[in-house]
Amino acid sequence: MTNVSGMVRAGSVALVAAGLALGATRVSGSLQLATPGQQAGLPESSNVLLDEASLVCPGQQRLGATGLRDVTGTVTVAAATPDQGVVAGAPVGGSGTVQLLAGPSSTGLAQTSDRGEVASAGVSAPEVVIAKARGAFAPGLVATQVWRHSGDDDRGLAVTPCQLPSSDVWLVGGGGGPSRTERIIVNNPGANAVSVSLEAFGRGGPVDAAGERSISIPPLSREVVSLDAVAPDEAGPVVHVTAIGGVVSAVLDEQWILGATGRGIDDSTRAASPSTDLVVPGVETGGGIWLRLANPGDTEALAQVRLLTDKGAVQPEGLRAVRVPAGSTLDVGVPSNTATMGLGVRSDHPLVAAAWTERRSTTGDQMGDFAWTPATPPLRGVAGVQLPGLDGTTKRLLLTAGSSPATAQVRLGTGDGAQVSTVDVPAETTVAVDAKDADGVWVVPTKGLLRGVVSVSGVDRGVPFFSVASLSDAPVRALSVPVRQVRN
Repeated sequence: MTNVSGMVRAGSVALVAAGLALGATRVSGSLQLATPGQQAGLPESSNVLLDEASLVCPGQQRLGATGLRDVTGTVTVAAATPDQGVVAGAPVGGSGTVQLLAGPSSTGLAQTSDRGEVASAGVSAPEVVIAKARGAFAPGLVATQVWRHSGDDDRGLAVTPCQLPSSDVWLVGGGGGPSRTERIIVNNPGANAVSVSLEAFGRGGPVDAAGERSISIPPLSREVVSLDAVAPDEAGPVVHVTAIGGVVSAVLDEQWILGATGRGIDDSTRAASPSTDLVVPGVETGGGIWLRLANPGDTEALAQVRLLTDKGAVQPEGLRAVRVPAGSTLDVGVPSNTATMGLGVRSDHPLVAAAWTERRSTTGDQMGDFAWTPATPPLRGVAGVQLPGLDGTTKRLLLTAGSSPATAQVRLGTGDGAQVSTVDVPAETTVAVDAKDADGVWVVPTKGLLRGVVSVSGVDRGVPFFSVASLSDAPVRALSVPVRQVRN
């Protein structure tokens, strides 16, 4: 054993925050020195507001994949910090900035120093986009990317929340067929290269082709991988992304053209980690609904799926006992319901889940659009979605409660024009709130376990377009842990 003489003289501050990106979020701290034989007079551990926060957006989703056709969409990214008073404990006033940065050179796309003002920019290059907030604007940062294309078979809408990076991401989406193309977009927001491994599960078990799939992503860069290279011809894929040496953000972008009929496009974002109690919030109705379950374990799982409607939980007989083979995925049809609903999944072994829903025209070749909605963790603090460039659409906030009643403060829009209300959600129920023409939605849960999404829908030349953005906790606080001197 190596003997180290002396003592540690300096106290430092260590930061630990669930889900916060390495190097992307920080809290300022002080350095306190102690004389030999004394302890530094450091305070006890405490939760402190962040003074820097970052979220990662995918950039132009359908550009930059080797062997796949590029489809340029109109991409807009918007970022904002919430109005004064939304973040509990935040001091009144204070200055800060919100920025949008792109690519390895961190090119500035937009910036604002006014609270309530949105930093928004179009994105044309296939690069990582980072939303960054500093100072008093860091707590509660929210950013969203909107991809839109119209006029041909490539039409569709994807409203994608920009996310905190992680070393462990589950993506549920995609399917079989020659005209169903999927891209796994992995972004590295850090200053060092990151190694990423891709593991895939399918209807027949773990996919062998993905077993040795590993990629290296340079700093402030992204890699786009065809899902067919990871899980060729798999009808029900689920992908597990694991990062080594850093953290990443990942989405699964999917486009489906069935024959000559455009079925739509969407981004599948991070699903809740494997659990025996899952909730898929705010599943929009109006078309077909499928629930995809993945069992990453080595034992068959027995699951019960319930509909969490506006009138409470409903148990369809066919979903009372759903068997999911070990290491496999399963798609189960969900009965249509006239009301908005969530899905509750309970099982005897941990599962991963997401729901697929669609909207199709009733005339002509029945073109349409679809959305993936993953199971999500309950909200603990501030959550929100920005909605740039979506005038003339129908926007709805859908909130789903768990086993006990929940309450949230909902803010539609920002500034003096914001509409603020308190929304009560009974146990195992889904409540819809009309977001009207709001360009941003903020949710602060005040009681119970609550999950939510914001759905956007409309019609373009007689063809529906449709997307669902899941709500997740915005970066607000970190744990400040004082490190005291230690004698050898």
